[in-house]
Parts: sequence; C-alpha cells; structure tokens
Amino acid sequence: MSQLLRACGVIGFVAGALLFVSTPLLAQENPQTFVVEEASIADIQKAVDEGTLTYEALVRMYLARIAAYEDGGPKINSIITLNADAIKTAALLDQERKTKGRRSPLHGIPILLKDNVNTVDMPTTNGSVILKNAMPPKDAFITQQLRAAGAVILGKTAMGEFAGGSYNSVTGQTVNPYHFKRHTGGSSSGSGAAIAANFAVLAVGTDTSTSVRGPSAYNGIVGLRPTTGLISRNGIAPKNLNFDSAGPMARTVTDMANMLNVLAAPDVGDRLNLQVWNEYKKVHPDFFSKTKKAVDFSQFLYTDALQGVRLGVVRDFFGGDPEIDALANAALKKMQSMGAVLVDITLDKEFVDTYLDNGGKTIRKLSDYRFKADWETYLATLNSNDPKNKLPKTVAEFVRIYETEVKKSAFPVEDSVMNLLKTSLTTSTDDPAYKELIEKTLPNATQAKLAIFKKYNVEALVFPYFSTFAPPIKNPAFAIADPTFVESKKLQPAILSGYSSVGFPSLVVPMGFGSQGLPMDITFFGKPYDEGKLISFGYAYEQATKLRSPPILLPPLPASK
Repeated sequence: MSQLLRACGVIGFVAGALLFVSTPLLAQENPQTFVVEEASIADIQKAVDEGTLTYEALVRMYLARIAAYEDGGPKINSIITLNADAIKTAALLDQERKTKGRRSPLHGIPILLKDNVNTVDMPTTNGSVILKNAMPPKDAFITQQLRAAGAVILGKTAMGEFAGGSYNSVTGQTVNPYHFKRHTGGSSSGSGAAIAANFAVLAVGTDTSTSVRGPSAYNGIVGLRPTTGLISRNGIAPKNLNFDSAGPMARTVTDMANMLNVLAAPDVGDRLNLQVWNEYKKVHPDFFSKTKKAVDFSQFLYTDALQGVRLGVVRDFFGGDPEIDALANAALKKMQSMGAVLVDITLDKEFVDTYLDNGGKTIRKLSDYRFKADWETYLATLNSNDPKNKLPKTVAEFVRIYETEVKKSAFPVEDSVMNLLKTSLTTSTDDPAYKELIEKTLPNATQAKLAIFKKYNVEALVFPYFSTFAPPIKNPAFAIADPTFVESKKLQPAILSGYSSVGFPSLVVPMGFGSQGLPMDITFFGKPYDEGKLISFGYAYEQATKLRSPPILLPPLPASK
C-alpha cells in the first residue's frame, strides 16, 4: 500500500480508486494465457502464429479494458466512438490469415484514430457536439492505408475541440490514467491516454504545434511528429494547414516505426505530401525499397545508433521542475555512456524572442488567418447520418449554435474554441501581415533553426519535452485542486517543430517517472527528412533503458472464465 501511495501521489483519492482496482488485482492469481497489457505487435503476431491467440480474442480483450476503465471505474474518457464492426472485422482477418497469410505486420492489430481523421463507417466529430452525426463520404487517406494493411480500426479517440486542449463538447474532459487529477495534454488527448491505458496497440494523433508529442510525453508513450507533409493530410479535419501533421503514437519505438511504414506514403490528394516525398527521394535515395518504392522505417532500429553522434542539449528547456531535470540528466548520462557526444546549447535571445516566445504567439495568431476558409472547405464534404439534423456549413453557424444550444448543455464549449471561431470571422489570408508570414517569417524561421544544427555541428537536439509533469485539470466543470503540482514558467519547446516553412520532425520517448507516478519523455529533434536518424536514436536509448511502464491505477483484469 505504501508503495502505491508513493508512486501515485494521489493521497486524496487513492482509497476510492482502490475500490475498483482491488478486484482486477486478482488477475495475478489466475493470469490470462495472453497478457494484453503492454503487448507489442511482435508479441501479438507471435501468439497468433503459435495458435494461443486470435485477432478476435485480442479485440475482445481491449474492449473489456475499455468497459472496465473507460466506461466504468475511473472513466478515463479517452474514446468518443467504438467501431461496432471491430469484432467482425477481426474475425474476418483471422480467417484471411489462415488462408492467405498476413497482409503486413499490422494485420489484425487494433488501432484507434483521433476523431478528426475521416472514417466512412463512424462519425468524425472533431471534438464538437455539433458534428456528432457528421459522416464523411470516404475514409481519410491514412484510414485507407491502415485498412489495406489489415489493421482493425477499433474506434475514434477523444480530442480537444477543434484540435485544442484536452476537453471537448461531445464527452467532456479526458483524464490522465496515471493521476486522475491531472490532464493528458492536447489535443490528441484520447490517443495518448488510451495507448498508455492499454486500450489498443496503436493510435493516430495529429500535431499542429504539440498535439502528438504533448499527450505522448504526459502519458509516457512514444510519439512522432514527422516532417510536415510526410503523412498525407487528405481527409483529416484542418486546424492550421501550414503546420498540421498526423503522427503515430505507440508504447514502443518499434511499433511506432511499423505504423509509420503504413501512414507515410505518397498521396495524389495532398499536394504538399507529394512535394515532401519527391524531396525525400532526393535527400535519402538509399532509404527506399526497390520493390515497394517506399521507406521501411524499421531499417533504422539498431541499438548502437548513438555511438559517436553529436547531440545538442538545449539548456533553455531545463530548470522547471528539479525532478524532470534529474530524469533528463540521467537520460543524457546514459546516452553519453552509449557513445554520444553531448554539446550544451543556449539559444540566442533574438531567436527565442522571434520564434519561440512572443514571436511564436504572433506566428500562430497570423497563421490562423486561414482557418475559416480551410474549415468551411472541409465542412462542405460532410453529410449527416441524421436527416433531421443538418450540419452547419459555415463558421458563423457554429458560433450561433455554440452560443445558444451548446451553451446550455452538460459540456459547453471552451472559451478558447469560441475565440478561434470568432476571430476567424474577421481575419483573412488577404491581410498583408499573413503574406509577410508566409513569404518571410516562416522561411526565416526554417533557416534560423537549421543554423543551430550547423553552428554546433550536431545531428539532433535533445531536451525534456516539458519542464513540468501533467498539470491539474483547469476546466471549471472538472477541475480539482492539486497543491502538489510544481508549476514552471520556463520556455516550452513545442513550437520548435511546426512554426516554420518546413516542419521539423520530433520524436519523444519515455525517460521515467517523477515521485508522484507521472511520466515524462525525452525529445529527439531533427532536421527535415531526418525521421530515420531520430528513430534510430530513440530506439537505441529506449532499448538501453526501457522506462515505459503502464499505469498502476488500471491494472490487468481478471482472467475470463
């Protein structure tokens, strides 16, 4: 009991939590034949090959955990919609495997999609109750890719409304599975929490400024924001198409790389995507398989990848919480023992002011000038599965419905969403300031970031992703005071990746836990098209440390009779 109290740091409510945790703990006396918690793709496929597991049984195991901890118990609130055909699909994939073999490593693997990724068989709400019946006419490109690879789309994850925060007007607040007073990061809140809670094997998130890496770091999983455009945005609701990127989220670097193999592919429906792939072939011609004409990202999984590598340690992102600094410094010491050469970096004040601090806020504000046009273009593609409920087609209609009908509901819209919508009604890409952003500011940001790598002669930058652990939930309807939280005013690194003319890839990998049982990730930040390097660095560090652990508040369920 004392160990549980120290690990969780949730003195005020741990007794209540144990009321529903105590029964599942009996699973230790009668273990399942296959342990679904923390199972990797390789674990699953090996068990299927040996005949001790079927994909249908696997889906049922995840659904059981969802029923226990998502719908019941602590109500993590990480999933908006479950796929009614998931069990049937898994059974068909079992049969196909017996007769034809596996389509890919993802054959039969349950995957969750953030609810801004189009699915023809489930609504795509974008976290808005106004879109609870919104049915896309076809799957997003990445959804098509996953289905073709044999993945089981288990459902759609909760997300911050309009891709901001960790609360939405459909299901409310997502809760951190490691600490029920803390939030999950946003906006891929449900994807991060669900994978940490072992509700599926993999999830897709989307990242405009931090929304894959933030929830990954706060939930202790692996998350990659790739070079913008490497993964097609076709069929994904836009937040800010200057920076938007989907990204794979997993419990291991290996599983993340296997998912990236499927997600990252040329798509004629996304012009930027084709441009990025053409450039990728020029930069890395040797990475491409001659038979598949695609990059196999699993080729970068080798354990000695840090030997002789120069890594830039960005000290500006240290100094928030002593516990996080200790975890990061331990991670750096480990990398050094593996042969990495560490170079301390302090960012120039002009760079910080122009691209990260107030300048970063200005970049984001100006880039949002395109939101209204992009969003209304997307809305025009949607239908309603309820003939009596026509979907609005303009931002102005959204504002009206939010201020009238939704305002009176159990989950009213957050002020930040209303600010985005209302501001978009009075801004336009015709503004000279927006033109300067695209033609001058963002290209300059790209060059300024590349200059850091050149100045210090480093192959990647490393730093703790956040300078604090997951903060207390602030939404007034769900907030719980937590005086144990260590607040930080330090500069946050999130916008390093996205706010430039070419998005920079960034990988976060678990680096351990604080005294309250909350996880944090270390970041490997690279130059455009350097996903391979980051995967190799992250994999080498992960294999040498293996600091990922599941939430003890959501233990294994009792074995089925």
